[in-house]
Amino acid sequence: MHNIRTDHLKNDENDEFKLVSLLIKGDKTAFSKLYEHYSPTLLHKLNRLLPDEEHVLEIHQIAFVRLWDMRAKIIPEKGVWSLLHTIARNLTIDYFRQSATDEAVRKALLTQATLYYELDEANDTLEQLSDELSKAIEKLPPKRREIFLLCKFQGKSYEEAAKIHEVSVGTVKDHMAKAMRFLKQELGTKLFMLLMTLLGLLN
Repeated sequence: MHNIRTDHLKNDENDEFKLVSLLIKGDKTAFSKLYEHYSPTLLHKLNRLLPDEEHVLEIHQIAFVRLWDMRAKIIPEKGVWSLLHTIARNLTIDYFRQSATDEAVRKALLTQATLYYELDEANDTLEQLSDELSKAIEKLPPKRREIFLLCKFQGKSYEEAAKIHEVSVGTVKDHMAKAMRFLKQELGTKLFMLLMTLLGLLN
């Protein structure tokens, strides 16, 4: 077996590249070292999503078994985490899909799990993402921005916003539709949906 130091694996991309290259060839020692490195991170993520330790450990184990089985699909330059992360995400979503009997609960759990993983993949905090939304909102025309903030952040109905601005409800609806369309274009559909859902602004 090859002997590669992994003491500083987190800070040494060259070491990980070598380990991943060996893993692809079926080197079990390399797999063990990568397991030791990424196991705590994956356990932490699963503990935040799953209801009990039994399912956390089960999905954790299955994820690494599948990583081994799918090792030929790993791209050395991207490392192990990308594939392991995807495997664990799919296993978690499958768990919620199968375990929830109530459709509304199932959808809520699936949304929570999916958004958590999407947010993690973006490598940003909700605060940072919210700041991006605020900057995009500032680009709206003044009246459209005011109507959007009234309806989405202050909880005003379209009728109430119409009275405040002395316009018709139809005009408010038009401003809201155009504001949502602009923000989706400005932020990108994926980030827009993520932010609006996390902030409870989608409806």
